[in-house]
Amino acid sequence: MGGYSKAFRVQVAREATQPEMKGMEEHIARKYGIRPSTVERWAAIYREFGENGLGKKISSPTKKSDKEIQMEKEIAELKEEVAILKKAAAFLAEVGRR
Repeated sequence: MGGYSKAFRVQVAREATQPEMKGMEEHIARKYGIRPSTVERWAAIYREFGENGLGKKISSPTKKSDKEIQMEKEIAELKEEVAILKKAAAFLAEVGRR
C-alpha cells in the first residue's frame, strides 16, 4: 500500500469513517496531503476489514509456471482416466454377476 505506514493509513481511515466526516474526503485529503480517492479507498477497506485490512499489501497471485500448467493438465487427464476405469470396473462387476 505505497510508502505510507499502517498507523498513518489507519488514522486517515478512522477520521474518514466518522459519521460527522461523511462527504469530507477532499478536506481530509488536503489535511494529510494525499488524494481524495486514497482517502475513500482506505476508508472502504477500513469499514470492511478494520485495521488489519490496512496492513501490508496482500501479494497478488503470481503467474503459473509452465511446469505448474503441465502438472495441472496431467492431473486433469489422470482424474478422467480414473473416472473411466471406475465405470469400467462397475460394468465388469455387473457383467460378472450375470
